[in-house]
Parts: sequence; C-alpha cells; structure tokens
Amino acid sequence: MVKSIVSTPAGLRPFPPLLRGLRLPQLQLVRMAGAGANFREMADALHVTQPAITKMARELERTLGAPVFERSASGVRLSAFGQAVLSQVQRSLAHLDQLADDLPSHREGAGAALRIGSPSFTAAALLARPVAQWLGATPGGRVIMSDGVSAQLLAPLLAGELDAVVGSVDDGACSDDELQQLRFEPLYDDAITFVTSADTPGLEGPMDLADLCRLPWVMPPRNSQVWMALRREFMVLGQGLPRGVVEASSIPALGTILRHAPGTVGALRADAGRYLVRDQGLRLLQVAPAVALPRVGIVRLSSAAPDAALESLLALVRSEVNVIFASE
Repeated sequence: MVKSIVSTPAGLRPFPPLLRGLRLPQLQLVRMAGAGANFREMADALHVTQPAITKMARELERTLGAPVFERSASGVRLSAFGQAVLSQVQRSLAHLDQLADDLPSHREGAGAALRIGSPSFTAAALLARPVAQWLGATPGGRVIMSDGVSAQLLAPLLAGELDAVVGSVDDGACSDDELQQLRFEPLYDDAITFVTSADTPGLEGPMDLADLCRLPWVMPPRNSQVWMALRREFMVLGQGLPRGVVEASSIPALGTILRHAPGTVGALRADAGRYLVRDQGLRLLQVAPAVALPRVGIVRLSSAAPDAALESLLALVRSEVNVIFASE
C-alpha cells in the first residue's frame, strides 16, 4: 500500500510548539541586549520591574533550551547562542514594527511603504527620478528613503528595517556571515568623476590628475569614499592634496558652487557627476589615471520574499542607470 503525502500550504501550517511558547517582549530582550542594554534599561524601556525582566529572560531560555544571556557583575550580554539568533530576531521584530507603521495605510486601502536606503548623493542623482515615476504609476504608493553611508545602511537592511539598499558594499562593511545573508546585483562600476563649469577655460582634452591640483576643488566631506580614494591616489602619486577645497554633502549646493565659480573643479561619484552634467549644465573632464570606487548595486537580503511593488521600482532604477550612463 502506497501512502499519499499531502503537503500543507505554508499559510495553513500551525506554529511549531517552540514558537507557541514565545512572547514578543521576550524577543525584545534579545534585541535590546544586542544593542548593549542591561536588565535595568530593559525594564525601563518595557515599563516593568527588573525582577520581571529576569523572569522573562529565564522563561525565554527555558523555551529555547539554551542560555541566551551571559550575566556578570558588569551587566548582561548575549551568549554565543544569543548572538546566533540575534539577526533573525531583529528581522522578525522589524517586520512587526513595519506592520504597525503600515496599518494606517492599509486601513485607507493603500499598500505598505517601500523602504529604500542609499547615500545622499545616490538618492538625488539616481533614485529621485525613478521614485517620482513609480509614485506617478502607483496610486497610494509610499516610499520611505533613508540616507547614509552604504556601510551604515547594511545594518538596518540585515535587521529587516530596509527592503533594499542602492549603494556599494565596502571591504569590512560587514562580517563574512552577514555577507552570506546579502544578495548584490551590480548596476555599474563606480569611479570618481571630475566636472567643472561650462565657462572654465583651459581644461580641454585629457589631463593628468596632478594638473587639477592648481585649481580650487569642490567635493564631498572628508569621511566620504571620494575623499578617501583621492587621498590614497595622491599618496601613490607622491602628490599633496589639493588646496582651496570646499566640502559639502549636498548635490544642489555642489552644483551651484561649480556653476557660478568658473575655474573650480568638482570631484564626485559617477552618478552625482553625470547628474550635474545633465541637469545643471556642467562639463565632464577627461582625467587620468581613473580613480576607482567600489561597484554600485542593489543590495537585498537573500531570504527576502519576492515583492512586486519593490521589483517595479527597482526596474525603474535600472532604466535610470542606463539613461545616466547612455554615452558610455
């Protein structure tokens, strides 16, 4: 006799007995401990007594069958087991946080918000137009954009607080285990782009990087990838850093300065430089040697479920990349 095996649809499967014994405040303890909180701080945050936190912690460890916390005279921290489950706990709670944030929109018949992270330059140069197009084609659509250095955005992505990051993955930005949780789709090879006002004389044709050092520069702040890459390149060339530098983190500000100050050179990421050439009439300079930056792409969690709304927005981002780099 052959028994037929009928699989239960995922939506109809009951919680495993282990999960039925968990409570959300217990998972919050794991997230708080991962952020460095002690039991007293957890009690204050959850508006309960410290003995209640101690009891919750013991019940959690009993349910999971392993020590989650290590207690000492100096405080409390996650055990090796606690560290192992931290990222999954963070993502689970982040999804619930997002559900709470999205409930008002759901009641009004709108969809959940898409949460996209990117460096501020990339947000203005690459993401703004696709987001506007997507909103125009998606009634009730919402997008929450977070800006910051790419390396800083990977933590909320890993925690499930972002749906995607459009940026780069630098060496050392995350651990090997964290890299295994990410999926990177390359968009373009990045390099520093040099631009100037259309009225700047004497900068025609190919030129050496050292030739530009006699001019005042406008560029992102000193903690940016652009600045650090240039610093390394100048060190290799035995060349001092340019003088008369204006630092700014706003693309409109950089573009306005460059447009109204002929003879000034801007050093920017590839997307930002081409954005200013296209939208503010600046001129692209031919400079050697090329100064490479980490490749830019779309970073998502490998375990993320398909999302039609997100895919439609990212399709517009890919099209925008083709427009920006159409001449290459």
